[in-house]
Amino acid sequence: MIFFAYLQKNVKSCEIHILFLSGNGATYRKWSGGEEKLNNVHFLDSWVFLSTGFTINERMVPRGLIRALTSIKADVIVCAEYSLAALFSCTYARIKRIPFVSWSDGTRHSERNIGFLQKLSRKYIVRLSSAFIASSRATKENQIYLGADPKHIFVSELCIDQKKFMQRKKEYEPGKKLIYVGSLIPRKGLDLLISSLYRLSDINWILDIVGEGPEEASLKQELKALGLSERVHFKGYLDGEALKKAYGKASIFVFPTREDCFGLVILEAMCAGLPIISSKFADGAHDLVIQGENGYIVDPINIREFASALRTVLENGYLQRKMSEKSQELAKKFDFKYTAPHFMKAVRAADRKRAVKGPLSWQKGDQDGGNVYD
Repeated sequence: MIFFAYLQKNVKSCEIHILFLSGNGATYRKWSGGEEKLNNVHFLDSWVFLSTGFTINERMVPRGLIRALTSIKADVIVCAEYSLAALFSCTYARIKRIPFVSWSDGTRHSERNIGFLQKLSRKYIVRLSSAFIASSRATKENQIYLGADPKHIFVSELCIDQKKFMQRKKEYEPGKKLIYVGSLIPRKGLDLLISSLYRLSDINWILDIVGEGPEEASLKQELKALGLSERVHFKGYLDGEALKKAYGKASIFVFPTREDCFGLVILEAMCAGLPIISSKFADGAHDLVIQGENGYIVDPINIREFASALRTVLENGYLQRKMSEKSQELAKKFDFKYTAPHFMKAVRAADRKRAVKGPLSWQKGDQDGGNVYD
């Protein structure tokens, strides 16, 4: 939401309309979307279906989408992911001869188990797209796999409002308090983290788990069986200042996920100046973490490797300080003013072959535009 607000505020050369398939209240997510900060917002009355298990899946059947697109009379349509809404939108765009931009954060790993029809629909959307926006390098690889021309792909990494998490520690104190932030579901790999920490019983570590989910009870049972209950604190769902304080009290951020397309919580922790130990299955980690400089990327399924990385950072105060400084330094590169121009360059590339009212790229009259490059 904040990204769209940034675009609307700073891109003066075009009018940006935003269509949501449903209000945030219709979804399983607890965080606030910030829709009140946006202009030209349209909420569709969609049917929402949830399924739980390895992960929580949310399916939406859009209602009134074509009517809304017809009313807006867009010069370019940008649609996220490969949902029914994307299928309807790209087909509508082809019929109306409107440039269509496919925007995704899916990766080869996150989509490794998709079915035949899902893969077919993705290739259909890719074939009808004039340009592509990738949220990471791993997403770009997946778009190429689906048939996208690399010359028409623009990487615009996911970002956060860094002011909400950036904090300067006058004297960074190395410590042994770990923090995890995210849902408590099997996909997030907390069982793998617990198994790794069990190997480090000789270190006086503490783990704060921030988040809620259906796996909480089973995790507590596992911790009790291993004799680790006193070392692990379940903080529940935190947001705003409470979440910022939780990051501020921690020494190391750990993200053991089995699957995440990006992992924005890594960037939140970097803004807070934390060393990062992340799963290699958080595809955004490969854009955010420099191995050995601001953290480590590990295979969380390899418990020995995971535990070794944890031990290395927990026992080395000097390394923690250096990684803390490097995390905040690297985080500054993932700011809207650097990534938004790439988003707009994709829009311009899609629209290059037809005349429109006013330029759609980041222009001199726009605000805070960083250097735009392929």
